Amino acid sequence: MTLYGNVLFTPRLRLRRVTYKDIPTLAAWSNCAIAHGKYLSPHPINEEAGYLQLESGLFWGEKSKTFVIEIKKGKSIGSIHYWLRSERKECAVVALKISVPGERNKGYGTEAQKYLIINLFERLKIDEIEMYTDINNIAQQRCLTKLGFELVDSLTYDDQKVTRLGSLFRIRRSQYQQSSIYQYYYE
Repeated sequence: MTLYGNVLFTPRLRLRRVTYKDIPTLAAWSNCAIAHGKYLSPHPINEEAGYLQLESGLFWGEKSKTFVIEIKKGKSIGSIHYWLRSERKECAVVALKISVPGERNKGYGTEAQKYLIINLFERLKIDEIEMYTDINNIAQQRCLTKLGFELVDSLTYDDQKVTRLGSLFRIRRSQYQQSSIYQYYYE
């Protein structure tokens, strides 16, 4: 893993800061149910709103960052976002979306999450990271377990006016430090 300014490089991916050229793609994904898959509800924005969000720092601030996930060939396939909890600054929440259906189930989401987790624990010195997932998203639950997360709670939540049943997963610094998946992260 290498971090250069606004870009995080992994073995197969580049996680980079959202730029103006990404807004049409992000807006298109936000309006497409297929890009969200069956476990997320679309949160539609238009390009104008996307540009305003970019200019206001919503995508890249001190307490929150959104990365575009690219395959090293330069193709954008999704996004990964983290924010620090307002009530607990030492806790980050991460949200992932692989928006190109043909790029799902190839390990890209796991890889993006793994290297962002390393970055949050090693560079930002976060104490814990949380992720929410739909109760039926078994693939993401397996991924989180593989990454050392533990199931903390089951809860209902509103996702764009759709009530969903979900799971809250958490990994603490001590679990991260003991997990072998992070010890050999260059492989």
